[in-house]
Amino acid sequence: MVSAVMKINQKSILFFLFGLVLCGTTLAQGALCSDIEPFCAGDEQLTFPNSNYLNSNQTSGEPGIFYGCLEEQPYPAWFFLQIEDSGDLTFTISQYENEDGSGAPLDVDFVVWGPFERGEEYCSGSQLNAGSIVDCSYLPDAVETMQIPGAMANEVYVVVITNFQQLPGYINLRQVNADGGSTDCSILDSDLGGEVNVCGADSYLLDGTTDEAEIYEWYVYNESSQEYELISGEDGPTYLVTEDGNYRLVVRDLVGDSSDMDDVEVRFYDIPEIGEVDNLSICAEYLQFIDLTQTEEGLIEPNLPGSNAYEAVYYESLEDLEEDNSITNPGNYAFQEGRVIYARVRHIESGCLSATEEFQLGTFVFPEVSLDETTIFCTGLQGDLINPVSIGEDLGPGFTYEWRDGEIIVGTDAIVRFDDLPQTGQISLKIKHEDSGCEIELTTVPVFISRPEMVNLDISGSDFGDGYTVRVTTEGGVGAEIAEFEYRLDDGNWQEDPVFNEVPPGDHVIRVREVNGCGEASSERFFLIGYPRFFTPNSDGYNDTWRLINNGSISVKKLFVFDRYGKLLKQLNPVNGQGWDGTYQGQPMPADDYWFRIEFVDTKTGNYQEYSSNFSLIR
Repeated sequence: MVSAVMKINQKSILFFLFGLVLCGTTLAQGALCSDIEPFCAGDEQLTFPNSNYLNSNQTSGEPGIFYGCLEEQPYPAWFFLQIEDSGDLTFTISQYENEDGSGAPLDVDFVVWGPFERGEEYCSGSQLNAGSIVDCSYLPDAVETMQIPGAMANEVYVVVITNFQQLPGYINLRQVNADGGSTDCSILDSDLGGEVNVCGADSYLLDGTTDEAEIYEWYVYNESSQEYELISGEDGPTYLVTEDGNYRLVVRDLVGDSSDMDDVEVRFYDIPEIGEVDNLSICAEYLQFIDLTQTEEGLIEPNLPGSNAYEAVYYESLEDLEEDNSITNPGNYAFQEGRVIYARVRHIESGCLSATEEFQLGTFVFPEVSLDETTIFCTGLQGDLINPVSIGEDLGPGFTYEWRDGEIIVGTDAIVRFDDLPQTGQISLKIKHEDSGCEIELTTVPVFISRPEMVNLDISGSDFGDGYTVRVTTEGGVGAEIAEFEYRLDDGNWQEDPVFNEVPPGDHVIRVREVNGCGEASSERFFLIGYPRFFTPNSDGYNDTWRLINNGSISVKKLFVFDRYGKLLKQLNPVNGQGWDGTYQGQPMPADDYWFRIEFVDTKTGNYQEYSSNFSLIR
């Protein structure tokens, strides 16, 4: 291929750089990296004119590129070569006044960068940097040796050759390594790509424009015939593809009987969709690293089903996003409060990227939540659970819960319900905030309590004195040592004090209830002897007579009624207990205070006692 196009005459010079035959004239050869030319070197010597003041306006290397050892870069010429066979490559580069290598020697210098992938953007400062320099020479020599060790097939290297003396002349290039690597001398200017994924478009223009091509032929692969078939009427350097398929370009050389071809697979894909996500928070106590991929599920969700065909990529800035310079380790990203992260969804097979979603990094603080130090379980006297017990609080969406009875998981809802008594002495709850990963653990001790088994009364005092005092004590029951009770006399109000003072005479009962609702118990009914403080003899059937309140606990010997001046009005019969009707000698007595005196024997003690006091007649 190279020998067929290497003929040189005085009027035009043909030369090859990285796989392309270059038509040499008095014009500069790739004076800018953006005008880079391909070349190759086979088994023949290649000669082409240098860049100088006659054919180039580019007097120095363009800025933004690291030129290594080249302190100056006068009249640069840019080339790239592609490796065909892997190995160590060695080239000689010489520069003389005349085409045949005669005349004055001219100082030639070079830099070579690489390796790069075919189709990659070579001409940027981020690519042509100190780390990518393979070889460099700034010696004051007309003959230089350029080496590319360990080159691999299909790799691309970029070369700039400079003309230190800035005089017109010719550059001679020869590959001198005896065996090993070689360069690709195909005549196609550009690689069609091998595989092209088209994102969000209905067509794609394949461009095989080649200066040396005389004939262009486009083919498409027929799955049925298993062959490439010529596309009729397509004989130009470009072809507009509108359907998935495998395509082939065949080109023929202008100069010799040479041809080349390249295959490409074109596939069309929709642009991925992207979901909305909330700002991402981290626990206040873990402010070093954060897992950005927690948002991935929400970002790729609109593309379901088949979400495993997508991934989320993250960027620190809009500039990084535009250059597709994504965060390399999003699962362990250095946390910065308030940092805005930009994300896109990528279709893994095609590489197609979605629109952009952004979210902000912040710190997360748990809402106030707690468990009581103890949790009451109400039981019967035999220790059986009376009613189910529910514990917990729902903090809303975004939290997970794990309840344990000892080491046994008993629930994963916000609120756990116990239909049986816990089996251990501790109930624990672990709450996790899903987005931030924050966790807290709370505990409570189960306490078993029942109603009291017995209610005992201690009654002191008398209605014929300072009044009755009733003291209540309880006995028995589950958890009696820690149980708390309330007390009620008859239908009165509940009270915390177990002592009732000035209890009126009559028939009574005292009820005791556990304050947490674990049941109640009652005392035996009891009767207190006494007298009414007033009566209303108006024949309405209610309090019409004044009599003692007695259930037989005392034996009344005598009972007298006096007016306020001490006049005896009535001696009552303690046996029939009919009482005084408020009359004297058949005449109604006026409303006033009256007195009584009682003589009685306490049947419990056998003591004989007397007692006097007053009461009121009300009309």
